[in-house]
Amino acid sequence: MARYAAVATWFLLCHQVLTQDVPYIVNLNTHCFRCLCYAASKCNLTVGCDGGYCGPYKISKIYWKDAGEVILPDDEKQRSGAYEDCAISYHCAQRIVTNYIVKYGRDCNDDGVTDCDDYSMINFNGGYQCKPELGRNEAGRAWLQRYRLCNPDTRL
Repeated sequence: MARYAAVATWFLLCHQVLTQDVPYIVNLNTHCFRCLCYAASKCNLTVGCDGGYCGPYKISKIYWKDAGEVILPDDEKQRSGAYEDCAISYHCAQRIVTNYIVKYGRDCNDDGVTDCDDYSMINFNGGYQCKPELGRNEAGRAWLQRYRLCNPDTRL
C-alpha cells in the first residue's frame, strides 16, 4: 500500500511540475486562439504597434500589465520595448491572452457555458466589463463580424 501511495505522490508532483507554467483553460483551444486573433487583426502576423495596440491580437499595454507582464524568454519586464516585442510575437501574445483569460474568464453572455464566445467578449470589452454586447458600436460590430467569419457556430 505504501508503494502505491509513493507512486501516486510522485505522479502528482510530476504533473504539477509539468503543468505549472501552462494553465489549462476549458474551451480555450487552437481554434479559439485563431478566432480571437482573426477578430482582432485578421491575424495579421506582420502588424506592429498602432494607436496603443500591438501585434496580431492588438494588445494594449494595460491588457499586458493585467496579464502579468508576459515577456519573451530572456527579456526583462522593465526594458523599454519588452511589452511591444512580446505582443508582436504570436506565441508570446498567446501567453498574454491566456494569462488574461485565466484572470478574467467567466460566462459573459449568461448562457451557462464559459467558452470562446465569452473569451471574445472579454478580449474586446475588457475583463471587468465583459457583458456588453459586441455589436453596440462600430468597432464592436467589426470585431463581431470577423469573429463570426472564423467561428460561424457562435451564439453572439
